[in-house]
Amino acid sequence: MRFHTSLAVAMISSCALLGGCMVGPSVRQPKTTMPADWAASARPHPATTARASLAAPISTVTDAPAHLAQWWENFHDPELMALVQQAARSNLTLQEATQQIIAAREIRNATAANLGPFVNATGSYQHSRASKNIGSGGSFGPSESDLYQAGFDATWELDFFGQIRRGIQAANANYRAAIENRRGVWVTLLSELANDYMTLRGVQRQIAVTYANLKTQQSTAAILKQQIGGGLSTSLALAQAEAQLATTAGQLPVLRIQEKQLFYAIAILLGQPPQALEKQLAVPKAIPGVPPVVPIGLPGQLLLRRPDVRQAEEQYAAATANVGVAEGNLFPQFTINGNLGFAASDAAKWFDANSLTYGIGPGVSWSILNWGQVQSNINQQKAIRIQAFLNYRQTVLQALYDVNSALAAYTREQLHEKLLLQAVAQNQNAVKYATQLYENGLTDFLNVLTAQQALYASQDALVQSQSAVSTDLVALYKALGGGWEPEPAATAATEKNR
Repeated sequence: MRFHTSLAVAMISSCALLGGCMVGPSVRQPKTTMPADWAASARPHPATTARASLAAPISTVTDAPAHLAQWWENFHDPELMALVQQAARSNLTLQEATQQIIAAREIRNATAANLGPFVNATGSYQHSRASKNIGSGGSFGPSESDLYQAGFDATWELDFFGQIRRGIQAANANYRAAIENRRGVWVTLLSELANDYMTLRGVQRQIAVTYANLKTQQSTAAILKQQIGGGLSTSLALAQAEAQLATTAGQLPVLRIQEKQLFYAIAILLGQPPQALEKQLAVPKAIPGVPPVVPIGLPGQLLLRRPDVRQAEEQYAAATANVGVAEGNLFPQFTINGNLGFAASDAAKWFDANSLTYGIGPGVSWSILNWGQVQSNINQQKAIRIQAFLNYRQTVLQALYDVNSALAAYTREQLHEKLLLQAVAQNQNAVKYATQLYENGLTDFLNVLTAQQALYASQDALVQSQSAVSTDLVALYKALGGGWEPEPAATAATEKNR
């Protein structure tokens, strides 16, 4: 027993000495080059900003360090903040992503257990009876006997070449990728919720503008009817006024449909039935305004902040480690097998010292004739690793595109909004002047209708632009990967096991 124990100790010591031997490539962060600044096309052009001060952006984007942990609070809308908190608690997709983290963690823990020995406890009792008609030389042994057995069987695979450790690295990377996936789900949830909320408030504002113009057009039609009776107007003018009135009224059903759909979309994001929030959100409120300054940091920070980039990096790490797992099959596998137990035919002597049984010894297995299959698996894992690297690079490029596109849309839409403010002001003057000229008999009524149509169109476009400014900022926050840092739900606890 001393010899076998010494042999086992020697093999364990050799394993410790060879602990630095690891098959496969080392897991390193993939290298990528990031631009020093955002695309110049995303900045307002001097020729554009040289217009009147009214057309200047209302919100300035800077390269100062970004603080995006709770970006939705920058809109200063209590109802939006409450919806975000509720979504963190009850969104079903977020809960599903949390369970994916738990599953990945347990896979990681199970994989890590392969480094240690596996021990099975056994126990049995057997009563047997031999045939009395079988014997030799007329001598027959006892026909019945008992056998009591109990003990432990152990197997320990020695990770000489690091195959198990590579598997643990891959499982760890997959676990971290699951965490980043949940963060990505949270970032997307935030942007969808805020976008739907901003759009809803914009649609409700469009409804209000439509009703205001409808009221004005109804008054105009009523005046024309009175003037026709006095011979001061014509049936043509009345028909034109009523046609415009019907056209404006026709916008209301379309806007109401959009409003209902947004009620339902927000409820689903909160894990509730479609009609659950209709009463709560039906009361119109202002479109949340944007902050005067929006710091967004530098492009290099995207690698640290975007969950999809971080997830792609972890997937590349897992793919790299899996190459080592596959290459480990080229080498022999060494194990230490042992057992310790008691066996007796008499229960009273079951655990007597003379009933002790044991065995210990090394084992080795080496697949020799299937090297072609092993090499094909290695090549497959190498190809998967290259795919993961290319996916990482593509994800980084997509992140840069998202930020630059959102930045360009945000800055340009503010200019659009300011110009529409000018258009609304001028159209209001046009309606006033056209009405005065018509009342004095100096112009045709068609000019009044044209002015009213232009006013309604510019007012509606202004509301849509104001809504777009807010939703463009939401898109910018999403593109920057903001919002996951505080981890409002269960992921913070899982970070302790990284």
